[in-house]
Amino acid sequence: MRKLIILLSMMVALVSTVHAQSQSELSVDIVVSADHGWPTNILISGYSHLEKAWLGISLYPYGTLDVQTGGRHSHIEMEKGHFSHEIQVDQPLLGGSFEVALWSEKVDKVDCTLDYCYWCKINGFHFADLLVYKSGLLNVMKGYED
Repeated sequence: MRKLIILLSMMVALVSTVHAQSQSELSVDIVVSADHGWPTNILISGYSHLEKAWLGISLYPYGTLDVQTGGRHSHIEMEKGHFSHEIQVDQPLLGGSFEVALWSEKVDKVDCTLDYCYWCKINGFHFADLLVYKSGLLNVMKGYED
């Protein structure tokens, strides 16, 4: 009976691994300084099940009112497989927020069918078909304040 339980747990682990590889995943971890409790880095990792995908990253300094013009937006073209990316949190981002998303399509401005697309107007493209999305705040952790 014990061997059966071990075998079943191994089979469940194998099925979970195969299943996980058939869809995209995204994880975001915040590194916090033990000295003062403020975030110092954003660690992004995950898996893309597509041959090509795009990792979109938006960072918003504290007090940002217009997310389109007030944020810092960047993107990275991803190939199929595991990935990781690290962002250093600088002073203006403290108390701000972030958004991280994995997209399956990059639509060029000439192919955009939206009546008015701010992203295409400013950047010449927009992303479509959201696969995974994460967001969060870059606040101080209680118990570390001076």
